[in-house]
Amino acid sequence: MQRNVLIVDDEQVLAAAMADYLSRHGYATSTSGSGEQALKNLDAESPDLVLLDYRLPRMDGLQVLRKIKESHPEIEVIMMTAHGSVENAVEAMRLGAYDYISKPVDLEELRLVAGKALESQRKSNELDYLRAQIDKENPHDIIGRSEVMREVKRLIEQISSIEASSGREAPAILITGETGTGKELVSRAIHARSRRAAGPFVEINCAAIPLTLLEAELFGYEKGAFTDAKAAKLGLFEAADGGTLFLDEIGSMDLSLQAKLLKAIEEKAVRRLGSIRSRRFDVMLIAATNQPLERAIAERAFREDLYYRLKVLTLHLPPLRDRGGDAVELAEHFVAVHGRRYNRGEKKLTDSAKAAIARYRWPGNVRELGNVIERAVLLQNGPAIDVGDLALEPTVNGAPTLSINARDGLLEVDLSKGIVLEELERSIIERVLSKTGWNRTKAAQLLGLSRETLRYRIEKHNLKAPQLETDC
Repeated sequence: MQRNVLIVDDEQVLAAAMADYLSRHGYATSTSGSGEQALKNLDAESPDLVLLDYRLPRMDGLQVLRKIKESHPEIEVIMMTAHGSVENAVEAMRLGAYDYISKPVDLEELRLVAGKALESQRKSNELDYLRAQIDKENPHDIIGRSEVMREVKRLIEQISSIEASSGREAPAILITGETGTGKELVSRAIHARSRRAAGPFVEINCAAIPLTLLEAELFGYEKGAFTDAKAAKLGLFEAADGGTLFLDEIGSMDLSLQAKLLKAIEEKAVRRLGSIRSRRFDVMLIAATNQPLERAIAERAFREDLYYRLKVLTLHLPPLRDRGGDAVELAEHFVAVHGRRYNRGEKKLTDSAKAAIARYRWPGNVRELGNVIERAVLLQNGPAIDVGDLALEPTVNGAPTLSINARDGLLEVDLSKGIVLEELERSIIERVLSKTGWNRTKAAQLLGLSRETLRYRIEKHNLKAPQLETDC
């Protein structure tokens, strides 16, 4: 696609030379001799890029730049001047200029800088498009009309409006529920309905990142704070300023980091690693957990003071099996979403498929349901999705089961009444360690974990190697 470039310069010979050079390299060009003329013709010219001289009659380049960015923020602007200064360059960048080049203009340099500016604009437009598509398909609406989900929706609305109605910063929010129940979706819904909706939504999974990296991610660091700190890095508290910070799986956070998190919450300030200066932040903090924190407190794996700081506002998400007929409504929603996403046409669930979905216990909750429907939409070429297309797990006496092969043994769990994932994880790790004679390297390989992660899980579940008997 040919890109439009508007050259704003009162030196007509130079403007014509630049226009001719860029035209020979595939750009559509036009020129204006003054800022007033350029602004007047902006809508008619529809430029993708403006090459703007700093020194213009009556209205200077910075004034023109400011007005362009006010009315057409999507247009990239490159400033040009023979009277460059650090102050002018800084001011131009602050007002939104992409770059700043000096006269006399090197035409090849101009072409390269223009190409980079337009490539940046293209990527930004693509990102905006993708965000819009995501928002269309995931509009932060909570699906479900069961009584328990109506109560969840009521709480979301109530929590979201606290800051706007009280004029004060909302306390921390704790979302609890099994894995896959939609804790992140609810946190995004709270953010989208709050007065912070225009601010950033920043998320991090506390269980997915090692302790040292998690601390650096949350609080940031200064250049030289540690060996690999080649440059200063913004922490997530700072990145979320004015918006929402979502800490998923907060129960997996190390105790030492919990203490620093509590201090940050109470002081509303963070200190980057290697810094002596605190930086204040304004965020709505939402934490989520799939494990009972009360038990973690009893096992000295979670700080009681942090728990009470987080649970001022608590929202519990029930498992899908306790949401009445919501599973079928969610399944129909996922059929429509994935049908559009993969251009698979309009598909419908048969009555028998709906009945199977309503009967199934969904141990993986909404996440599992979404994955099952996505697979069915992709693999079914016809318009109807039937029971066989769902490929649900087999059942024993009407109750779904989960079978896990630990190489030398089979662990079978009855899911008819649901499971506690923490207990299941403990059982699997204990079984594998027993089969490997507590060889942690072999056990980690079988489990697909790093040795360090396995060590953490062993400590988390307080697993102990059997004591060897000795003769007295």
